[in-house]
Amino acid sequence: MDEAIKTVMFKKVIPPEKDELWFKIQDILGSKLEEIEELLQDYTLSNVVVMQDLMDHIFGSKGKRLRPILLLLSGSFKPVHNKTLVRAAAAVELIHTASLIHDDIIDESRERRGKPSVNALWGNRPAVLAGDFLFARAFELIACCRNYELNKILTRAISTMCEGEIEQTRFAFNLCFSEQQYIQNIYRKTAALMEACCSAGARLAGLEDATVLQLEAFGRNLGLAFQITDDILDIAGEPLVTGKPVGNDLREGIITLPLIYVLEDPVWAPYLREIVEKRDFSPSTMEFLQHPSCINEPIKRALDKAGLYIRTARECLLDFTGTVEGEILDSLAVYVLQRKL
Repeated sequence: MDEAIKTVMFKKVIPPEKDELWFKIQDILGSKLEEIEELLQDYTLSNVVVMQDLMDHIFGSKGKRLRPILLLLSGSFKPVHNKTLVRAAAAVELIHTASLIHDDIIDESRERRGKPSVNALWGNRPAVLAGDFLFARAFELIACCRNYELNKILTRAISTMCEGEIEQTRFAFNLCFSEQQYIQNIYRKTAALMEACCSAGARLAGLEDATVLQLEAFGRNLGLAFQITDDILDIAGEPLVTGKPVGNDLREGIITLPLIYVLEDPVWAPYLREIVEKRDFSPSTMEFLQHPSCINEPIKRALDKAGLYIRTARECLLDFTGTVEGEILDSLAVYVLQRKL
């Protein structure tokens, strides 16, 4: 792989808990983040032993809580009742986690971030019910907020995510999947929830409509870039870090942006088409994804596309220059292009 691409994708990143950005987030949101963790613990309790085992496995490793952070930051530009913000932020984390469980079932994934998936350990039926359990608990938290607009924003985001999964299934292994269709679908799958997080926080804070739209646009563009970089990491990432083998998306029939660009290459496109047609995803066959002449240019183009969305996202924050919240949101946008996970 080209060294310039390696520099971007495999940049030495300080672990989040030691990184300056995450220290800043902790400084400004620390108490709220602690309350979110307490709510997540409370709302994933079950009297049914197996369900509690499932919840313990799911929340045994803590993520970065990016979506709750987006909601909290977007809701911090004006004073707002902390309990409402915290409940809404915990709800979006439950929604996100539930969607990941259901995604793993649909994709028949055996791992999630280096750990066995819920469906791999307990089977599809308990996994479906675990996801449903988390959605129900999320709706309970949303109801506690007593805010019609919040309910509308988050339920619409969930329905959009479902549409994205349906479309992904419909276009599985479809080599005619266009870049435009790809962008539309990663909006549904990923960006819609990030957009909703920013919208929910801003509306709970009572910001003006124009300001809400700016933050929504920030979340939308950040989400598009986030998914593109995720799809790049599927090919260019270190399996020990990403927790999944190289080319996992292709094995599941997901045609990502780098693969769309490979299909435009007159040399490598026929090879990729043959692999998909034969459904031959053996390790030796998949080695083509490591060949510089095949993948360097598609990865560079995909990175450029992600960079374009990040520039647009950062432009949405110009009116927030000089605020701590705006500075952190801007730093999060930069982080998306440099992340290893």
